[in-house]
Formats: sequence, C-alpha cells, structure tokens
Amino acid sequence: MATIKDVAQVAAEARHTKGVGSGRRLREIVRILRRHHALSGLTPEEATSLLEDLGPTFVKMGQIAANRSDIIPPAYADAFKQLRADVPPMPFAAVLTVIEASLGHSWQQTFACIEEKPLGSASIAQVHRARIAPHAARNTLANSFAVPDSRSDDMPLAHTWVAIKVRRPGVVEQMTQDLALIRQAVALMGLTRAADGIKLSLDDLITELDRTTRQELDFRVELQNLRQFRHYMDSQPKVECPAAYVGISSDDVLVMDFVEGPMINDEYALRALGLDPAQLGHRLAESYVTQIVDDGFFHADPHPGNILVRDGDIVWIDLGMVGELTMTERTLVGRMLRASAENDPYALMQALLTAARIDGPVDYGSLLDQLGRIVSLYASVDVAAINVGSALLDVLEVLRTQNLVLPPSFTLLARGLVTIEGVLVDIAPQESVIDIVSDHMKRRERTWPALETKAREFASTTLSSVEAAVRLPTQASHTLDMINRGHVKVNADLGIPVDALAALYSVSGTVAMALISAGLFVGSSLLAQTNMHPQLLGVPLLGVVGYVGAFVLGAYVVWRNIVIRHRQKNDERL
Repeated sequence: MATIKDVAQVAAEARHTKGVGSGRRLREIVRILRRHHALSGLTPEEATSLLEDLGPTFVKMGQIAANRSDIIPPAYADAFKQLRADVPPMPFAAVLTVIEASLGHSWQQTFACIEEKPLGSASIAQVHRARIAPHAARNTLANSFAVPDSRSDDMPLAHTWVAIKVRRPGVVEQMTQDLALIRQAVALMGLTRAADGIKLSLDDLITELDRTTRQELDFRVELQNLRQFRHYMDSQPKVECPAAYVGISSDDVLVMDFVEGPMINDEYALRALGLDPAQLGHRLAESYVTQIVDDGFFHADPHPGNILVRDGDIVWIDLGMVGELTMTERTLVGRMLRASAENDPYALMQALLTAARIDGPVDYGSLLDQLGRIVSLYASVDVAAINVGSALLDVLEVLRTQNLVLPPSFTLLARGLVTIEGVLVDIAPQESVIDIVSDHMKRRERTWPALETKAREFASTTLSSVEAAVRLPTQASHTLDMINRGHVKVNADLGIPVDALAALYSVSGTVAMALISAGLFVGSSLLAQTNMHPQLLGVPLLGVVGYVGAFVLGAYVVWRNIVIRHRQKNDERL
C-alpha cells in the first residue's frame, strides 16, 4: 500500500504535468478513496456513496455502469441505479453562449424564443424549450430544394416548438481529467487487481466506462441514434420518436422535436385522455420486441420518463443509450428464448456458449446443472407470470460465475426487458412479454425472408454433412494408421468407482450361472430323448445329473437375485 510520501510524490508529478488544479484534484480523489476504505472492499451502498462524493463525473459513470451487470455484480448495478447528481442548472447566459457558438451566429436568427427555465438539468447537459423563428425556416428553404411548410431533417417548420439539449461547458475536459486522475490514484493505491465478484479490474472498469461515457458526451451519436430509431419506427403504427435536426445541431447542442404528454405509466392521465392503458401496454411491449428481434436496435434505458404518450401515440425519447444486436446475436436471442420456453437447458447452454466470451476455466457440467435449475424454476410457473428480463439476469449471473461474458448488448437487453415488464405491471398486468415474443417469432418465421433463410441454412448444413461423411473414411483410415505406427497414443481413464465394478462383476457372474443352468436344462432334455445307457428310471443317467445341476444353479440364481435386491434397498455393498 502506498505511503503518504508516495501520495505527495504523485500529486507533485500531477502538478507539474497537468497544473496545480490537477494536483489538488488528485489529492482530493485519493483522500475520498481512503475515507471510504476502498482498499478493504466496498458494499453496494458504500460504492454508491463513494461515487457521489467523487462528484458529478463519477455519478454519471455509475449511472452508465448500472446497465453493465456483465461487468459488475447485479447488487452493485442495482445500487448504482439510485445515483442522483445534485447539479444546479447552468446560468442562462452560459446556455446561450454554447448555443450561439454551435450555430455560428446569434440565437435570435434561428429561434424566436428560448425559455430560461430548463425542462431538466443533469451532470452532463440540460434541456430548454424553444420555438423556431419564421425567418429561420425561410432562410433554410431559400438555400434548399425543400417544399415550403414541409419539415426536413435539417430544419423544422417555422413556429415549431423544439427541445434544445445543451452540454455543459468544460464537462468533456473535466471528465477526461478526472478519469486520468483516478487511474493514477488507482495505480497508486494498488487497486488494479480484479476485486472479488467483478469481472474486470477497477482500472479496466474505468477504461470501459470511459468508452461508453464519451459516446454519451458526443451529441452527434445521439442524433444519429434518433435518426436511425425514427427510421425503424416508420414500420410500427402509432409508435414514434422525436425528429432530430442536423442543420442546427452539433456535438454539444442537440435540437429535436419537443414532445409533450403524460408518461406511459400515468394511468390516471391516460384514462383522462380517453386512452386504454392496457392497449398502450400491449403496443409498448410489441414495439420493444420488434426493436430487439427485427431491428436489432433497441432503446437501452426504457424507464417511464423516456416513454411519453402524445395524441394516442407512444413516443420514445432520450436515445443517448441504445443497444445493437447483429443478425447472429438476434438469432441467438431467439434460440435462448425458444430453449427457455421448451424447457431445454442443453439448447440454452449451447446458444449461450456460442455468444459468450470465455475469460477463464468453465465447469460445463456445473453450468448445465445451473441452467437446468433456472429453466425448471421458470417452467414450473404459468407462462404469463414469467419475467423474461429477470430470467435473463439470472442467466447472466450464472455465466458471470463461470467466467463467461456476453456482449454488452445482452446485458442492456436484459435490463431493458426488466424495465418494460415493470411498466406493464402498472398499466397492463395481464400482458406477458414472453407470449408477445413467442407470437412475434411465430409470425416472423412464416414470412418469406425467414423461410428463405431456413432453406439456405438447411442446404448449408446438408452440404457440410455430406462433405464430412465423404472425408470420414479417409480420416479414420489415417488415424488408425498413425495409431498402428505409434504416432498417436490413446489414453483413457474411465474412472469407474470400485462399487460400480463390484456390482458389475456380481451381476455378470449371476447372468453366467443362469445361462449355464439354462444350458444344462436344454442339454438334459435332449439326452432324455435318447436310449443312452446307463439309465435311471428310464432316463439316461447323464441327463439326470444335468437336471440336478440345472436345478441347483437355478435355485442359486434365484436366491442371489433376492439377496442383491435386498442389499440395493438397504444401500449395502453388493
């Protein structure tokens, strides 16, 4: 463990390389880590308190880590979901400065008004409502081929209300500095070794959080997410997301449609609007399943605050965090769900092993047993009562204990399903996600693209099997030839228990005597048909001896079977 002298030395180096402020911040981080006894391990609640004390940057990282239970234990992920950043709003003048720097001109040239009171304020950004100026729309139309009074991806209609998401000035630099400093502090305090129950070392965890956090800091990523998500929503009736406007957005300012309406779980407000919460719940679940199974692009933070209802339509907002599934991963998700529904732990294990990355020794027998228990547990309840998200999280925990890591998208998927199912409990408790998944996949399998894919897979598998069958005799011949020449040695250790061997010998001896008894009886019966001498009571003497031997051996076999049965019932050695 580092001494006070070591801390002072690193702080001095930070002061020279990054300035006095960095050195002061490093000493503050080290002091907070020591105050929370980070070296001796932290409970989920203590880890949450540590992140809050470290400041808004680390609170945001903790909120991101809450969706990564493949990296940290579920108890910590659940605790991090309670993190809240107590950050005061930016001064309005600072907001306008950022907006004007992004636009390259005065904000009045684009917006008729910007409301001073923010709609929301967080550690990275805050959101204000604004209205598009009429002359801004005309200027855009004059420089484009857009049809008047029509909206494009570049510019909204005049007088349209929009939401402006403004990144806090200096937050990127502050986060970069804090990450570099905590890496230095972690190395100094000897926390680079992976802690119990965490798949990555703290240093690796910070690297992963750095990668995911930077994506959230760049609003161009969220803008692209919105455009892609909106494209997929075109195929879903009465489901949409806000349009984002490229022409007036940048990496630190994001302009999108302003959405006003009750949250999806506000049952009272929904009924006041004449809407049926149960129908909305079914449409919501169907939309999420479509995102996962068909699109492979899904909302990764679907809490009720990010799902609004406007004019009877479901509107998904805040696409800062999304999950993506490749075609292969979507197929594997389907196989997992099908294996769970059919109570087939072996098929579930095969699908998981195909998708997972192995990070250490795996006990495949124990893995199959644990998955079998999970499948049996959920198979014993009614299908409508199965919580798919919780089941997937249980599977992820089993994999974590077996040194198997699934892609991050699978964790985001599991936690997203848990959240969606929580919403359904509030507004449509009769709906079952697993039923919706099953019905959706059945409809999907009956489509021409699905049938063509199956036909190609069948043809490919058949061709591979034929090729393997053709090669098999040659491969077997070569293998036997190598064994004969001594190039290959085959070692086998069956490891049969002594009790099993004793039982095998006992049973085989009994069977042998039974066969001898039967042989004597058949042979004596054949001799009895002859006139062989000497005879006893008209029967050849040799036949009489055979009958006696067959009777004795038969009686012994019967007695032996009774003894074996008795010992088996009493768990005695045979």
